[in-house]
Amino acid sequence: MAQKVLHAVFDDPEGTLKNAAAVLGLGAAGVEQAEVLRDKSIIEEKLKKEQGRYETLLDMRMNNEIPREVFSRKQQEVEKKIAELEQQMMQYGDVKPATEADVSGKLENLQRLMEQPPVPEDGEFSEEDIDKYVFGVRVYEDRFEWLLNLSPEARGELDDAGSPVYFTKLTVTPDDERAWFKKHPQWSKSNKYAELEAWIYI
Repeated sequence: MAQKVLHAVFDDPEGTLKNAAAVLGLGAAGVEQAEVLRDKSIIEEKLKKEQGRYETLLDMRMNNEIPREVFSRKQQEVEKKIAELEQQMMQYGDVKPATEADVSGKLENLQRLMEQPPVPEDGEFSEEDIDKYVFGVRVYEDRFEWLLNLSPEARGELDDAGSPVYFTKLTVTPDDERAWFKKHPQWSKSNKYAELEAWIYI
């Protein structure tokens, strides 16, 4: 899937720039931003709720409304939940909604990158290229979301131009998967091939 995603971006630099200009030309209000933002906001709300519960517990204990044993048990439960949610929040880093300046910045970065796009070796992009331009992949029930950083300074991190915005989507077919495994016999083959949909965000 990584090969298909990067080929979709880099095989036709002019076409990529044209499509990106059409998408990013809509401005921040018109672009579709990644589900990762929605996921992050849900976890933020849960974290606020648990922090509120913790404050309530402290108040109740200070006012002698609950026994020490009950407070201690509830405190451990809430602290554990807060720690789990804080750990989940860390994976989102600095993901935030894209602004107008961010959207134009993405197009500028892409234009600079397409002046010297990476050339795949033997038709395949290297692991180094994948690590460099792919910030992350999120799996949903009906699709995969590929979050890319398409700038010359990419280093496998989220770009500094706000949240990834929807660029295009593609389908990886069972034939694609069989062909890939045939070229890579060192990997275990799957007995079940399925059509996979990849949504690309830049």
